[in-house]
Amino acid sequence: MSGTTFGIISVLVFGAVDSAPSARRALVMMMASQIQAVREGDLRSKNSAITSDKSSFTLPFETVDNRVFIEVRLNGQGPFHFILDTGAGGLVISTDVAQQLKLKIADSTEGQGVGEKTVREGNTQIAQIRIGDLQLTDLECHVLDMSDAPQVFGTKRLDGIIGLPVFEHMVVKHDYVNRLLTFSSPDKFNYTGNGIIVHFERPQQIPLVEAALDGVPGSFGVDTGARSSLLLYGPFCQQHKLQEKYDARLEGVTGWGIGGPVRSLLARAGELRIGDVIVRDLVVRLSTQKTGLTTSSGKAGLIGPDVLSQFNVVFDYIRSRIIFEKNANYGRRDSYDRAGVWMGQDAVGKHFTVVDVIASGPAAAAGVRTGDRILAINGNTTENLVLPDVREMLRRQPVGDKLTLLLESGGKQRTAVITLRDLV
Repeated sequence: MSGTTFGIISVLVFGAVDSAPSARRALVMMMASQIQAVREGDLRSKNSAITSDKSSFTLPFETVDNRVFIEVRLNGQGPFHFILDTGAGGLVISTDVAQQLKLKIADSTEGQGVGEKTVREGNTQIAQIRIGDLQLTDLECHVLDMSDAPQVFGTKRLDGIIGLPVFEHMVVKHDYVNRLLTFSSPDKFNYTGNGIIVHFERPQQIPLVEAALDGVPGSFGVDTGARSSLLLYGPFCQQHKLQEKYDARLEGVTGWGIGGPVRSLLARAGELRIGDVIVRDLVVRLSTQKTGLTTSSGKAGLIGPDVLSQFNVVFDYIRSRIIFEKNANYGRRDSYDRAGVWMGQDAVGKHFTVVDVIASGPAAAAGVRTGDRILAINGNTTENLVLPDVREMLRRQPVGDKLTLLLESGGKQRTAVITLRDLV
Protein backbone atom coordinates (compact mmCIF):
# COMPACT_ATOMS: atom_id res chain seq x y z
CA MET A 1 0.00 0.00 0.00
CA SER A 2 6.32 1.92 1.77
CA GLY A 3 7.83 2.66 1.44
CA THR A 4 5.09 2.23 2.38
CA THR A 5 4.07 2.71 0.47
CA PHE A 6 1.08 1.23 -3.38
CA GLY A 7 3.92 2.25 -1.37
CA ILE A 8 2.41 1.99 0.99
CA ILE A 9 -0.12 2.15 -1.19
CA SER A 10 2.21 3.61 -3.20
CA VAL A 11 3.51 1.83 -1.26
CA LEU A 12 0.57 0.85 -2.29
CA VAL A 13 4.81 2.94 -1.32
CA PHE A 14 3.19 2.87 2.05
CA GLY A 15 5.36 4.92 4.34
CA ALA A 16 5.03 5.93 7.92
CA VAL A 17 3.71 9.14 9.35
CA ASP A 18 6.18 11.21 11.32
CA SER A 19 3.89 13.54 13.26
CA ALA A 20 3.04 12.35 16.77
CA PRO A 21 -0.76 12.71 16.59
CA SER A 22 -1.00 10.84 13.31
CA ALA A 23 -1.70 7.32 12.18
CA ARG A 24 -0.17 5.98 9.04
CA ARG A 25 -1.14 7.28 5.65
CA ALA A 26 -1.93 4.55 3.22
CA LEU A 27 0.39 4.74 0.27
CA VAL A 28 -0.26 0.85 -1.35
CA MET A 29 1.85 0.93 -3.12
CA MET A 30 0.63 -0.36 -2.68
CA MET A 31 1.27 -0.01 -2.40
CA ALA A 32 4.56 -0.31 0.14
CA SER A 33 0.68 3.52 1.87
CA GLN A 34 0.17 6.27 4.75
CA ILE A 35 -2.63 8.30 6.21
CA GLN A 36 -3.28 11.22 8.50
CA ALA A 37 -5.63 9.89 11.14
CA VAL A 38 -6.68 10.20 14.72
CA ARG A 39 -4.33 9.62 17.63
CA GLU A 40 -2.81 6.18 17.85
CA GLY A 41 -4.46 5.60 21.21
CA ASP A 42 -7.88 6.29 19.73
CA LEU A 43 -7.32 3.61 17.11
CA ARG A 44 -6.87 0.80 19.61
CA SER A 45 -9.59 -1.81 19.87
CA LYS A 46 -11.59 -1.82 23.07
CA ASN A 47 -11.88 -5.59 22.78
CA SER A 48 -9.98 -8.37 21.02
CA ALA A 49 -10.14 -12.12 21.34
CA ILE A 50 -9.32 -15.40 19.60
CA THR A 51 -12.72 -16.96 19.01
CA SER A 52 -11.47 -20.55 19.37
CA ASP A 53 -9.88 -22.41 22.29
CA LYS A 54 -6.49 -22.26 20.59
CA SER A 55 -3.73 -19.84 21.61
CA SER A 56 -2.62 -19.50 17.97
CA PHE A 57 -3.89 -20.00 14.45
CA THR A 58 -2.54 -19.82 10.90
CA LEU A 59 -3.89 -17.97 7.91
CA PRO A 60 -2.76 -18.04 4.27
CA PHE A 61 -1.83 -14.81 2.56
CA GLU A 62 -1.37 -13.68 -1.01
CA THR A 63 1.55 -11.57 -2.17
CA VAL A 64 0.34 -8.76 -4.44
CA ASP A 65 2.95 -6.28 -5.65
CA ASN A 66 5.11 -7.51 -2.76
CA ARG A 67 2.44 -6.73 -0.11
CA VAL A 68 0.82 -9.19 2.28
CA PHE A 69 -2.88 -9.46 1.37
CA ILE A 70 -5.30 -11.18 3.74
CA GLU A 71 -9.04 -11.74 3.88
CA VAL A 72 -10.93 -9.67 6.44
CA ARG A 73 -14.61 -9.61 7.37
CA LEU A 74 -16.20 -6.35 8.48
CA ASN A 75 -19.50 -6.21 10.38
CA GLY A 76 -20.28 -9.74 9.21
CA GLN A 77 -19.74 -8.94 5.53
CA GLY A 78 -16.95 -9.90 3.16
CA PRO A 79 -14.41 -11.23 2.72
CA PHE A 80 -12.59 -8.00 1.90
CA HIS A 81 -9.02 -7.83 0.68
CA PHE A 82 -6.67 -6.00 3.05
CA ILE A 83 -2.97 -5.30 3.28
CA LEU A 84 -1.50 -6.37 6.63
CA ASP A 85 0.97 -3.57 7.21
CA THR A 86 3.39 -2.86 10.06
CA GLY A 87 3.44 0.75 8.88
CA ALA A 88 -0.29 1.23 9.44
CA GLY A 89 -1.31 2.91 12.66
CA GLY A 90 -4.87 1.65 12.55
CA LEU A 91 -7.62 0.50 10.23
CA VAL A 92 -8.18 2.02 6.78
CA ILE A 93 -10.98 1.19 4.37
CA SER A 94 -11.78 2.49 0.92
CA THR A 95 -14.70 4.82 0.28
CA ASP A 96 -16.27 2.02 -1.79
CA VAL A 97 -16.25 -0.34 1.20
CA ALA A 98 -17.66 2.37 3.46
CA GLN A 99 -20.54 2.82 1.02
CA GLN A 100 -21.09 -0.93 0.74
CA LEU A 101 -21.34 -1.19 4.54
CA LYS A 102 -23.54 1.94 4.67
CA LEU A 103 -21.22 3.61 7.17
CA LYS A 104 -21.52 7.24 8.17
CA ILE A 105 -18.34 9.16 7.33
CA ALA A 106 -17.37 12.09 9.56
CA ASP A 107 -14.60 14.72 9.48
CA SER A 108 -14.14 14.59 5.71
CA THR A 109 -11.04 16.58 4.71
CA GLU A 110 -8.01 16.70 2.40
CA GLY A 111 -4.93 14.65 3.33
CA GLN A 112 -1.35 14.08 2.15
CA GLY A 113 0.21 10.72 1.37
CA VAL A 114 3.53 9.65 -0.04
CA GLY A 115 2.60 11.11 -3.42
CA GLU A 116 2.54 14.83 -4.07
CA LYS A 117 -1.23 15.25 -4.48
CA THR A 118 -3.87 15.55 -1.76
CA VAL A 119 -6.74 13.07 -1.39
CA ARG A 120 -10.12 12.98 0.34
CA GLU A 121 -10.29 11.23 3.71
CA GLY A 122 -12.64 10.85 6.68
CA ASN A 123 -13.42 8.74 9.74
CA THR A 124 -15.99 6.14 10.76
CA GLN A 125 -16.34 3.18 13.13
CA ILE A 126 -16.39 -0.57 12.56
CA ALA A 127 -18.33 -2.69 15.06
CA GLN A 128 -16.62 -6.02 14.32
CA ILE A 129 -13.57 -7.26 12.41
CA ARG A 130 -12.74 -10.91 11.83
CA ILE A 131 -9.32 -12.11 10.66
CA GLY A 132 -9.29 -15.87 10.83
CA ASP A 133 -9.97 -16.72 14.49
CA LEU A 134 -9.16 -13.18 15.66
CA GLN A 135 -12.05 -10.86 16.45
CA LEU A 136 -11.67 -7.12 17.05
CA THR A 137 -14.56 -4.92 18.07
CA ASP A 138 -15.41 -1.21 18.19
CA LEU A 139 -12.54 0.09 16.08
CA GLU A 140 -12.14 3.65 14.92
CA CYS A 141 -11.56 3.54 11.17
CA HIS A 142 -10.09 5.85 8.56
CA VAL A 143 -11.85 6.12 5.19
CA LEU A 144 -9.68 6.93 2.20
CA ASP A 145 -10.17 7.41 -1.52
CA MET A 146 -8.26 4.49 -3.06
CA SER A 147 -9.24 5.15 -6.65
CA ASP A 148 -5.55 5.20 -7.61
CA ALA A 149 -5.13 1.54 -6.56
CA PRO A 150 -5.37 0.15 -10.14
CA GLN A 151 -2.15 2.03 -10.96
CA VAL A 152 -0.46 -0.49 -8.67
CA PHE A 153 -2.71 -3.52 -8.29
CA GLY A 154 -4.58 -3.50 -11.59
CA THR A 155 -7.74 -5.58 -11.28
CA LYS A 156 -6.69 -6.98 -7.88
CA ARG A 157 -9.02 -5.50 -5.28
CA LEU A 158 -7.68 -3.37 -2.45
CA ASP A 159 -10.39 -2.80 0.13
CA GLY A 160 -8.33 -1.61 3.06
CA ILE A 161 -5.24 -1.74 5.24
CA ILE A 162 -4.81 -2.87 8.83
CA GLY A 163 -1.80 -2.73 11.11
CA LEU A 164 -1.47 -1.73 14.75
CA PRO A 165 -4.84 -3.14 15.97
CA VAL A 166 -3.55 -6.59 14.99
CA PHE A 167 0.12 -6.27 15.96
CA GLU A 168 -0.54 -4.75 19.39
CA HIS A 169 -2.76 -7.71 20.32
CA MET A 170 -1.03 -10.65 18.61
CA VAL A 171 2.45 -11.96 17.90
CA VAL A 172 2.52 -12.40 14.12
CA LYS A 173 4.91 -14.64 12.21
CA HIS A 174 5.33 -14.11 8.46
CA ASP A 175 6.38 -17.25 6.57
CA TYR A 176 7.11 -15.75 3.16
CA VAL A 177 8.13 -19.05 1.54
CA ASN A 178 4.88 -20.88 2.34
CA ARG A 179 2.80 -17.68 2.44
CA LEU A 180 1.41 -18.37 5.87
CA LEU A 181 0.78 -16.08 8.83
CA THR A 182 0.75 -17.44 12.38
CA PHE A 183 -1.08 -15.35 14.97
CA SER A 184 -0.28 -16.13 18.64
CA SER A 185 -1.57 -14.75 21.92
CA PRO A 186 1.36 -12.83 23.47
CA ASP A 187 0.88 -14.37 26.91
CA LYS A 188 1.14 -17.87 25.42
CA PHE A 189 4.03 -17.14 23.05
CA ASN A 190 7.45 -18.48 24.07
CA TYR A 191 10.14 -18.28 21.40
CA THR A 192 12.65 -21.15 21.50
CA GLY A 193 14.15 -20.98 17.99
CA ASN A 194 17.58 -19.92 16.76
CA GLY A 195 16.56 -16.70 15.03
CA ILE A 196 18.25 -13.35 15.51
CA ILE A 197 16.39 -11.03 17.85
CA VAL A 198 16.39 -7.31 17.04
CA HIS A 199 14.80 -4.89 19.47
CA PHE A 200 12.93 -1.85 18.20
CA GLU A 201 11.52 1.46 19.38
CA ARG A 202 8.05 2.59 18.43
CA PRO A 203 7.65 6.33 18.98
CA GLN A 204 4.70 6.21 16.58
CA GLN A 205 3.06 3.23 14.88
CA ILE A 206 5.94 1.77 12.86
CA PRO A 207 8.77 -0.26 14.44
CA LEU A 208 12.08 1.64 14.21
CA VAL A 209 15.38 -0.25 14.22
CA GLU A 210 18.95 0.99 14.17
CA ALA A 211 20.71 -0.21 11.03
CA ALA A 212 23.67 0.65 8.82
CA LEU A 213 23.69 0.80 5.02
CA ASP A 214 27.24 0.29 3.78
CA GLY A 215 28.48 1.72 7.05
CA VAL A 216 26.07 4.69 7.13
CA PRO A 217 23.93 4.46 10.31
CA GLY A 218 20.30 5.47 10.59
CA SER A 219 16.90 4.70 12.12
CA PHE A 220 14.77 2.72 9.68
CA GLY A 221 11.10 1.78 9.76
CA VAL A 222 10.39 -1.92 9.27
CA ASP A 223 7.51 -1.81 6.83
CA THR A 224 5.74 -4.85 5.40
CA GLY A 225 3.65 -2.42 3.34
CA ALA A 226 6.56 -1.06 1.34
CA ARG A 227 7.09 -2.67 -2.06
CA SER A 228 10.87 -3.18 -2.31
CA SER A 229 14.02 -3.73 -0.28
CA LEU A 230 14.84 -0.25 0.90
CA LEU A 231 13.33 3.19 0.33
CA LEU A 232 15.65 5.99 1.47
CA TYR A 233 14.16 9.33 2.46
CA GLY A 234 15.39 12.50 0.78
CA PRO A 235 17.02 14.24 3.79
CA PHE A 236 18.98 11.07 4.70
CA CYS A 237 20.22 10.77 1.11
CA GLN A 238 21.26 14.41 1.03
CA GLN A 239 22.95 14.36 4.42
CA HIS A 240 25.12 11.40 3.48
CA LYS A 241 25.54 12.27 -0.23
CA LEU A 242 24.16 8.87 -1.23
CA GLN A 243 23.43 9.86 -4.83
CA GLU A 244 27.14 10.54 -5.27
CA LYS A 245 28.15 7.53 -3.18
CA TYR A 246 26.22 5.14 -5.39
CA ASP A 247 26.55 7.13 -8.62
CA ALA A 248 22.75 6.93 -8.89
CA ARG A 249 21.63 8.28 -12.27
CA LEU A 250 18.55 6.32 -13.29
CA GLU A 251 15.35 8.00 -12.10
CA GLY A 252 11.74 7.06 -12.62
CA VAL A 253 8.41 6.18 -11.07
CA THR A 254 9.24 3.34 -8.66
CA GLY A 255 5.96 3.19 -6.78
CA TRP A 256 2.53 4.69 -6.45
CA GLY A 257 1.07 5.99 -3.24
CA ILE A 258 -1.90 7.84 -1.94
CA GLY A 259 -1.42 11.15 -3.70
CA GLY A 260 0.12 9.81 -6.89
CA PRO A 261 3.41 8.47 -8.26
CA VAL A 262 6.60 8.15 -6.22
CA ARG A 263 9.82 9.00 -8.03
CA SER A 264 13.22 7.68 -6.99
CA LEU A 265 16.76 7.19 -8.15
CA LEU A 266 17.83 3.54 -8.39
CA ALA A 267 21.09 2.18 -7.00
CA ARG A 268 22.62 -1.07 -5.79
CA ALA A 269 23.96 -1.19 -2.25
CA GLY A 270 26.47 -3.61 -0.81
CA GLU A 271 25.27 -4.45 2.68
CA LEU A 272 22.52 -3.66 5.16
CA ARG A 273 23.14 -4.53 8.82
CA ILE A 274 20.26 -4.64 11.30
CA GLY A 275 21.98 -5.66 14.49
CA ASP A 276 23.35 -9.13 13.70
CA VAL A 277 21.10 -9.49 10.65
CA ILE A 278 23.05 -8.99 7.42
CA VAL A 279 21.52 -8.71 3.95
CA ARG A 280 23.66 -8.03 0.87
CA ASP A 281 23.39 -6.84 -2.72
CA LEU A 282 20.18 -4.82 -2.45
CA VAL A 283 18.45 -2.54 -4.92
CA VAL A 284 17.70 0.70 -3.08
CA ARG A 285 15.47 3.62 -4.00
CA LEU A 286 16.64 7.15 -3.24
CA SER A 287 13.51 9.29 -3.03
CA THR A 288 13.45 12.42 -5.18
CA GLN A 289 10.00 13.58 -4.02
CA LYS A 290 9.63 17.30 -3.35
CA THR A 291 6.65 16.90 -1.01
CA GLY A 292 5.01 14.01 0.79
CA LEU A 293 6.20 11.74 3.56
CA THR A 294 9.55 10.72 2.06
CA THR A 295 10.75 14.30 2.57
CA SER A 296 10.72 13.74 6.35
CA SER A 297 13.93 13.83 8.37
CA GLY A 298 12.32 11.70 11.08
CA LYS A 299 13.85 8.49 9.79
CA ALA A 300 16.44 7.28 7.28
CA GLY A 301 13.94 5.26 5.28
CA LEU A 302 11.90 2.07 5.16
CA ILE A 303 13.05 -1.56 5.15
CA GLY A 304 10.60 -3.47 2.98
CA PRO A 305 9.54 -6.93 1.81
CA ASP A 306 12.52 -7.78 -0.39
CA VAL A 307 14.62 -7.75 2.77
CA LEU A 308 11.99 -9.26 5.06
CA SER A 309 11.04 -12.07 2.67
CA GLN A 310 14.53 -13.58 3.06
CA PHE A 311 13.46 -14.57 6.57
CA ASN A 312 10.64 -15.96 8.58
CA VAL A 313 9.87 -12.78 10.49
CA VAL A 314 8.17 -12.65 13.87
CA PHE A 315 6.74 -9.31 14.99
CA ASP A 316 6.38 -9.27 18.78
CA TYR A 317 5.20 -5.77 19.67
CA ILE A 318 4.53 -6.63 23.33
CA ARG A 319 8.24 -7.36 23.85
CA SER A 320 9.41 -4.71 21.33
CA ARG A 321 11.30 -7.21 19.22
CA ILE A 322 11.49 -8.65 15.72
CA ILE A 323 12.86 -12.16 15.23
CA PHE A 324 14.61 -13.02 11.94
CA GLU A 325 14.99 -16.66 10.87
CA LYS A 326 16.75 -17.24 7.54
CA ASN A 327 14.61 -19.07 4.99
CA ALA A 328 15.09 -20.53 1.51
CA ASN A 329 15.05 -17.02 -0.01
CA TYR A 330 18.06 -15.86 2.00
CA GLY A 331 20.86 -14.58 -0.20
CA ARG A 332 18.73 -14.35 -3.35
CA ARG A 333 20.07 -11.53 -5.48
CA ASP A 334 17.78 -8.56 -5.38
CA SER A 335 16.38 -7.39 -8.70
CA TYR A 336 14.27 -4.58 -10.07
CA ASP A 337 12.04 -4.17 -13.12
CA ARG A 338 14.31 -5.21 -16.03
CA ALA A 339 12.26 -3.34 -18.63
CA GLY A 340 12.49 0.13 -17.11
CA VAL A 341 8.79 0.96 -17.38
CA TRP A 342 5.99 1.66 -14.90
CA MET A 343 2.66 0.30 -16.08
CA GLY A 344 -0.69 1.30 -14.68
CA GLN A 345 -4.25 0.22 -15.35
CA ASP A 346 -7.51 2.11 -15.26
CA ALA A 347 -10.47 1.04 -13.15
CA VAL A 348 -12.16 -0.64 -16.13
CA GLY A 349 -9.16 -2.97 -16.40
CA LYS A 350 -9.08 -3.48 -20.16
CA HIS A 351 -5.55 -2.37 -20.99
CA PHE A 352 -2.30 -1.32 -19.35
CA THR A 353 -0.98 2.20 -19.76
CA VAL A 354 2.66 3.33 -19.79
CA VAL A 355 2.92 5.81 -16.92
CA ASP A 356 6.69 6.29 -16.98
CA VAL A 357 9.73 5.13 -18.95
CA ILE A 358 13.22 5.28 -17.43
CA ALA A 359 15.58 7.15 -19.73
CA SER A 360 18.24 4.90 -21.30
CA GLY A 361 16.41 1.80 -20.06
CA PRO A 362 15.39 -1.18 -22.20
CA ALA A 363 11.82 0.06 -22.81
CA ALA A 364 13.10 3.48 -23.87
CA ALA A 365 15.56 1.84 -26.25
CA ALA A 366 12.70 -0.15 -27.78
CA GLY A 367 10.69 3.00 -28.44
CA VAL A 368 8.12 2.68 -25.67
CA ARG A 369 6.73 6.10 -24.73
CA THR A 370 4.80 7.52 -21.79
CA GLY A 371 1.08 7.45 -22.57
CA ASP A 372 1.21 4.36 -24.80
CA ARG A 373 -1.57 1.85 -24.29
CA ILE A 374 -0.31 -1.73 -23.97
CA LEU A 375 -2.75 -4.04 -25.73
CA ALA A 376 -0.79 -7.30 -25.49
CA ILE A 377 2.42 -8.74 -24.05
CA ASN A 378 4.01 -11.68 -25.89
CA GLY A 379 0.71 -12.23 -27.69
CA ASN A 380 -1.41 -12.26 -24.53
CA THR A 381 -4.01 -9.50 -24.32
CA THR A 382 -3.47 -7.35 -21.25
CA GLU A 383 -7.17 -7.57 -20.46
CA ASN A 384 -6.47 -11.17 -19.37
CA LEU A 385 -3.23 -10.38 -17.49
CA VAL A 386 -2.81 -9.42 -13.83
CA LEU A 387 -0.74 -6.25 -13.55
CA PRO A 388 1.18 -7.15 -10.33
CA ASP A 389 2.06 -10.54 -11.85
CA VAL A 390 3.45 -8.82 -14.94
CA ARG A 391 5.45 -6.45 -12.77
CA GLU A 392 6.90 -9.39 -10.85
CA MET A 393 7.72 -11.15 -14.13
CA LEU A 394 9.62 -8.10 -15.36
CA ARG A 395 12.02 -8.28 -12.43
CA ARG A 396 12.38 -12.05 -12.25
CA GLN A 397 12.56 -13.07 -15.91
CA PRO A 398 16.19 -13.68 -16.95
CA VAL A 399 18.40 -10.99 -18.39
CA GLY A 400 18.45 -11.25 -22.19
CA ASP A 401 14.87 -12.48 -22.55
CA LYS A 402 12.75 -10.54 -25.03
CA LEU A 403 9.36 -9.05 -24.41
CA THR A 404 7.07 -8.12 -27.31
CA LEU A 405 4.54 -5.38 -26.63
CA LEU A 406 1.62 -4.46 -28.86
CA LEU A 407 1.20 -0.73 -28.32
CA GLU A 408 -1.37 1.85 -29.35
CA SER A 409 -1.08 5.62 -29.42
CA GLY A 410 -2.79 8.26 -31.52
CA GLY A 411 -5.13 5.61 -32.88
CA LYS A 412 -2.26 3.63 -34.43
CA GLN A 413 -0.79 0.32 -33.35
CA ARG A 414 2.87 -0.67 -33.36
CA THR A 415 5.14 -3.36 -31.89
CA ALA A 416 8.08 -2.86 -29.54
CA VAL A 417 10.55 -5.59 -28.60
CA ILE A 418 12.25 -5.08 -25.23
CA THR A 419 15.44 -6.96 -24.31
CA LEU A 420 15.47 -7.31 -20.54
CA ARG A 421 18.55 -6.27 -18.55
CA ASP A 422 19.45 -5.15 -15.07
CA LEU A 423 19.21 -1.40 -14.62
CA VAL A 424 21.49 -1.44 -11.58
